[in-house]
Amino acid sequence: MPFSSYLAQKLLEKAFLGQDFAVTEHWISLHTADPGATGTNEASGGPYVRKALNQFTAVDDDGAAKRVRNVPPLFIQVAAGTYTHLGLWDAVSGGNFLGGGPLSSPAAVNDGDFVIIRESDLSVLQS
Repeated sequence: MPFSSYLAQKLLEKAFLGQDFAVTEHWISLHTADPGATGTNEASGGPYVRKALNQFTAVDDDGAAKRVRNVPPLFIQVAAGTYTHLGLWDAVSGGNFLGGGPLSSPAAVNDGDFVIIRESDLSVLQS
């Protein structure tokens, strides 16, 4: 999951200007196309809302890459459609887009179905 423009800027400000920031909440979104660097193409309608993600675990610390994965599985109820990407935000609505990436395969669902992200399937990687 590449970082968004917002998060990349905040990391630069922290590293080079000493400006602190914190992300205290994490919310997963679904997208009908690539969210890019700003979180575009987010799902809407029907029962869809972003889903809280409250726990991560660190893995793959081999010196070359740093990665965290979701601990709980996530069940996101959506309107009928095809969902291709997910995103990570710091608020349940609005807020700052932190990054996004493609699902392992597009999810074509009926109205009211769930897109399931199993434990450890969401990976945030910084290389």
